Amino acid sequence: MTRFEDVVNKEFFEKYGDKINPVYGIIGKDGKVSYAALRDVFRTFHGEFYPNRFLYALIHGPSSLIDSWNLPSQFRGKEEEIYRMCLDRDTTWEDVLGYEKPQDGVLL
Repeated sequence: MTRFEDVVNKEFFEKYGDKINPVYGIIGKDGKVSYAALRDVFRTFHGEFYPNRFLYALIHGPSSLIDSWNLPSQFRGKEEEIYRMCLDRDTTWEDVLGYEKPQDGVLL
């Protein structure tokens, strides 16, 4: 289990501070980060168990997370590792897994 302080630290702000998605309301109008809001988001995403998912969602937004319908079976249960890869490569899970969204109206 990972503590909030282990994830949100000086290195966190140096690496991801300018990439935080504004959708969570973590950054106020004054440009300062609300630690209370950040801690709430950490808890919402169960960051103590899934720190990489928490970081990925902070950067790419909540609707960017891997949908189990779109995840090939060989990667199921490995989402946390995929998010870590994405964070290391500064890319999305679609790019890492080579996923292309189906055309509208096309059934898989």
